Amino acid sequence: MASLKDKIIVLTGASRGIGAAAARELATDGAHLVLCARSADACAETKAAVEALGATAEVHGFEVADFDAAKSFVDGVLADHGRIDILINNAGTGLMGSVADVKPDAYLEVLKINVMGPYNLISAVLPSMTARDDGIIINITSARAFIPDRFYAAYCSSKAALLSMTQCLHYDLEDSKVKIFALSPGFTQTDMVNDIYANPVFRAAALTPDQGQPPERPAKVLAWLAREAPADLAGVHNQVQFNDLTRRAGIEIV
Repeated sequence: MASLKDKIIVLTGASRGIGAAAARELATDGAHLVLCARSADACAETKAAVEALGATAEVHGFEVADFDAAKSFVDGVLADHGRIDILINNAGTGLMGSVADVKPDAYLEVLKINVMGPYNLISAVLPSMTARDDGIIINITSARAFIPDRFYAAYCSSKAALLSMTQCLHYDLEDSKVKIFALSPGFTQTDMVNDIYANPVFRAAALTPDQGQPPERPAKVLAWLAREAPADLAGVHNQVQFNDLTRRAGIEIV
């Protein structure tokens, strides 16, 4: 198994849910984790947890939807560390409601965070990765890109756009050693999901009436993907299920 020791890993949405669980999984190798959220203070608990596991860490607060803020952040990390080995675009938002009820400004906000956020960071990081001809980018997508339903217009369309962008960038990078991956975690019980499904009408539109998987499960697959970066999984939709992906990541044993 490959090691992430001393790798510089940028992880957005690191304060809770899958992001915080992924940080703990990544920390066991002794990586340097650059933990990001809207507020740096929000990542304090994650930072303490990963340092207890043997990683070094720093925290940053900025809006991924703001290109200038994202560029300034990336430039600062590159100035301090000389490189970014792995970029994990995990930050995202969900908004439930019919097209008739979700106003254009609210819809645009979802697109800014779920699509432009990753795009902004990739745009800022990519020149340094291509110059070194090395790097890994992982975008957290969603199977909802393929599963439209009532109330999901904003979320589904934003994740479909992110997945398509990821796949297109894979072709842009085919002559380099920079790899980009799309990982859909599957239905996961996070604070965001709990908030959304507190509304019983939205809960009824969920894929399953049961609780989702714990965030530690997709986090294990995410950490495996960051370590191994399998060439056959680059540029395709990778979904966490009871399937070959989770077997390869060591979650299910054949």
